[in-house]
Amino acid sequence: MATRLDGTPPPSPGREAATDGPASAGPVLARYAPLAVLSAAAGLDAGGVAVLNSALPSIGTRFATSAQDLSWAASGYAIAFAGLLLCGGAMADRLRRRRVLAWGLAAVAAGAVLAFVAPAFWVVVAGRVLQGAGAAITMPAATALLTSAYPSGAMRSRALGVFSAAQAGCYGAGLVLGGVVTSAFGWRWVFGLQALTAAATVLAAVRWLPAAGAPHRRARLDTTGAGALVAAIVLIVLSADMASRPGGGLLAAATALIAAAGAYLWWRRGRSRGGDAVLLDPGLLRVPGVRTAAVTAAAFYFCVAGSLFLLPLYLQQVRGMSPASSGLAVLPVSVAVTVAALASGRLMKTHGPRPLLLWGILLTAGGVLLWCTAGAHSPYGGAVLAGLCITGLGQGLAFPALTATGLRDVPDHAHGTASAVTTTALQIGSGIGPTMLAGLAGAIGWVGHGALSLSGEHVAYAAAAGLLVLVGLPAGARLGRRTP
Repeated sequence: MATRLDGTPPPSPGREAATDGPASAGPVLARYAPLAVLSAAAGLDAGGVAVLNSALPSIGTRFATSAQDLSWAASGYAIAFAGLLLCGGAMADRLRRRRVLAWGLAAVAAGAVLAFVAPAFWVVVAGRVLQGAGAAITMPAATALLTSAYPSGAMRSRALGVFSAAQAGCYGAGLVLGGVVTSAFGWRWVFGLQALTAAATVLAAVRWLPAAGAPHRRARLDTTGAGALVAAIVLIVLSADMASRPGGGLLAAATALIAAAGAYLWWRRGRSRGGDAVLLDPGLLRVPGVRTAAVTAAAFYFCVAGSLFLLPLYLQQVRGMSPASSGLAVLPVSVAVTVAALASGRLMKTHGPRPLLLWGILLTAGGVLLWCTAGAHSPYGGAVLAGLCITGLGQGLAFPALTATGLRDVPDHAHGTASAVTTTALQIGSGIGPTMLAGLAGAIGWVGHGALSLSGEHVAYAAAAGLLVLVGLPAGARLGRRTP
């Protein structure tokens, strides 16, 4: 008997609509409402990251925050997401998924409210950390509910396509909406909009998502090993931030040692866990595809997240653009990602992930390097726009290839965890990139009022592209040539 992606057997055909969700013969609203709700939940993560980009310079001005400290509004979210994503997957496996989804969305809304009323910048960061924790809970539950509501077949394929496209679309909409809302109402209403959207999605989830039955009885989770792994992930990002600050070398080294101790404890418990379930089986990291995808994803999003954090600062602080204008200016990267991602699905069937990953790395690094040639008065239609388009094409090619690489030679029952490994590595890179590149740019020079110098930004762009090429190309080149 075939099994679903969550490991449970499918119901009998006559009971499909009653137990798992919309049947193909049901009303259109009942069939597609769950997909709309789950796509909105996933879009809150992608859109929540993008909508903040255009608001960051205004937040920095309000609280007189340096660019490196400002990066914590982005890094704090990524740290919480990376650290708790595997825990979110365990919750989705062990608890009622609709309830888990509602909890995650409620945490996203609560974090947005906290940032909305923030009297100081550290409260904004705390709100972003809470939002990242909520997203880490929401995403695994949303994915599991999607595969449960739409059984195997054409409907599931369409649902997964819409689910992925919604995230790309929400990212692009967030880039524009963040700038428009900041210009019209102020940066606080960026968070107000997130809170309202998350609350509305919770209500829609309760109304339209199927109430799953009691979860299967599973082995008790090794909480000590899980805590050690989460602590190691968080401390890795913290040590990188400390290392990028003047005089922070010793503290960064101490933090890295503690992270290594946590990772060792998790590794040992994973090898001698007895009857307890582990958050991540260390044996999965011995699979070459999983390792390659994790290393490349971390380097890839170190470059992407870090450079896209700096670009709005350049557009607003150097070019003098408004938040709305800078949001529109960055939009082409989202359009290019969507176009390339649609093409990559067809190309991967015939060529496999290896050439797409290598070309994606080269295009992304090349687009970021183009920004090194942008001056204070360079036309937007030159290096900035070309870099956005080329970088977007590279991301659209590379991301599906990274996903496919992370699942190569992995048993079906472990696909969820293997995918979570790639996503966790991606978020680690996203957390380290903004703070380290902002620290590097700040070390080159400032121009007053916490603004980075143009030469500092150029050095940071070059460092981001160089790291991606040096790490990503050798890792991708080791992949086999066969089509998955």
